[in-house]
Amino acid sequence: MAPDDPQQRLRERAQRAPTGPGVYRWLDDQERVLYIGKAANLRARVRSYLSKRGDGRPLVHLLMRRAVELEVIATNTPEEALLLENTLIKQFRPPYNLRLKDDKSYLLVRIDRTHPFPRFRLVRKVSKDGALYLGPFASAKGLRRTVRFLRTLYPLRTCSDGELAERTKPCLYHQIGRCCAPCVDLVTPEAYSELVSGAIGLLRGRDDGMLKRLARAMEAASEAQSYEQAAILRDRMQALESALARQETVSPDGKDRDVIAVASAGGTAVIGIVYVRDGHVVATRALPQRTRLPRAEVLHAFLSQFYLRGKVIPPEVLVEEEPPDAEGLQELLVRLREGRVSLRVPQRGAGRDLMQMARTNAEVALGEHSVRTREAQAALARIAEIVGLESPPERIEGYDLSHLRGTDPVAGMSVLLGGVAESASYRHFAIREAKGGDDYAGMAEVIARRFRAGLALGALPDLVLIDGGRGQLEAARGALRAAGMPLVPMLGLAKARVAEGVRSEERIVLPDRPEAVVLPEDDPALRILVKARDEAHRFAGRYQRKRRAASFGDGALDGIPGVGPARKRRLLKTFGSVAGLKAAPFEDLAAVPGVGERLARLILERLG
Repeated sequence: MAPDDPQQRLRERAQRAPTGPGVYRWLDDQERVLYIGKAANLRARVRSYLSKRGDGRPLVHLLMRRAVELEVIATNTPEEALLLENTLIKQFRPPYNLRLKDDKSYLLVRIDRTHPFPRFRLVRKVSKDGALYLGPFASAKGLRRTVRFLRTLYPLRTCSDGELAERTKPCLYHQIGRCCAPCVDLVTPEAYSELVSGAIGLLRGRDDGMLKRLARAMEAASEAQSYEQAAILRDRMQALESALARQETVSPDGKDRDVIAVASAGGTAVIGIVYVRDGHVVATRALPQRTRLPRAEVLHAFLSQFYLRGKVIPPEVLVEEEPPDAEGLQELLVRLREGRVSLRVPQRGAGRDLMQMARTNAEVALGEHSVRTREAQAALARIAEIVGLESPPERIEGYDLSHLRGTDPVAGMSVLLGGVAESASYRHFAIREAKGGDDYAGMAEVIARRFRAGLALGALPDLVLIDGGRGQLEAARGALRAAGMPLVPMLGLAKARVAEGVRSEERIVLPDRPEAVVLPEDDPALRILVKARDEAHRFAGRYQRKRRAASFGDGALDGIPGVGPARKRRLLKTFGSVAGLKAAPFEDLAAVPGVGERLARLILERLG
């Protein structure tokens, strides 16, 4: 063996690795991290990669052809190794690991049962705060509608803890029967707790006798000839019956469980999840991931990353096959849940039926994803033909500017990978040097800053899309030339406009062609470009509104006792602006939840 043989060096390093738990990293000749793994016995694990047989995984052969360096980090327990592995994968984004992409979080209902008068809050992540979390719920709109309906049956408070402590008289919600006014002691903690229990029961698909109570109240109202009230109660009964009927029981034991299956083909794996709560299927998910890892490895990577992202962990997680290091994964879930968790493969009964549902959902989603991928590749090939690229662009970055009449100028960068939005890679920029309203200078500044940052903002794009016409496009190209950077393929996309009732077409502007390229509105290539432009526009606009809101927070309402961030937002939402607030009648201001006459008078005095 030559003294500088990398395989020999790796064997020597593997032989020196500790025999306890920890994390290992394989690196290439540029010191880039190729793969991160964890093991209960580091030495045995890394030596298996270097044995003549390998460790049996198809990707190991490709990995070890590139690996020239090995690093190991010892931990005290296998559980710590799991947590460290997940952290390092997020940090280094190695190409041979599965990096879970989950850009959507279902809504949860949070109830702080330690508070004597808890309220129902809608959140997207679980915190270790001792509160009760219900969910997930697939439809945000449906959940909000359900919570509003619940308040007609169970008049629970919606105000913040601060407002609850400060109020001296009931708010408007109490007057219309939507709040039992715990702020002024019109309900005892015990009676309020019964209301909370009833609302939780309905959210979980159980009727605690509310239907019978509504029926008796409706009969009493009818006998008293209060027909309008009786009709209201009848409508509530029908809505409640409908809500309960939609919840089909799939598990007679009434348990909470997540059911997870994986379907894979052609470099894509789709993870199918069925959420079961109180024996009812409440939501399903299908998460496509780019990976060629074996199914068991995909399952392991998913379980070690997904539940660390603030998800509700049920007492039972069903999987279609046992993942590597199942015991360590179960210990991690137990620690995260702070309670018992069973990770198992169902063999019969309802669990097996649920697993088939999860597997079918994953296979259907994989088929749909394959069709979309083929369509996207064809559209990207068409874009390459139009722009003059040698191959379809894998990474497209879109840029757009946003300002309000020249104030608070910002920019947004969208990223499409393979024609699919990669929201985790989006970036926004505050314009520092260009004057507000000067779109050419603003675009030049943003492009120069992005390419000076290089890989810190992600891999360099194969194609850059500028929102605008030739002026914005040439400003962006000029910024690269002025900075001494090589030009990258660029195009401008000029928006369609309506003038005198006639709508113009989207126009693709190329630097070396005097005439714009016009594609049919339904052309898949145009749809991809429009998506990149619209996503950049949306992201820039959101950042611009956030900056405006922050600047408002330092303005006229600051320093007024009793007006904190929550009240400030509510006042601005109600009246639109400080000017609108000042012009509003005193009674309207006092009627805003959490304000009242005393604070309304103080606000108007401070605003002059």
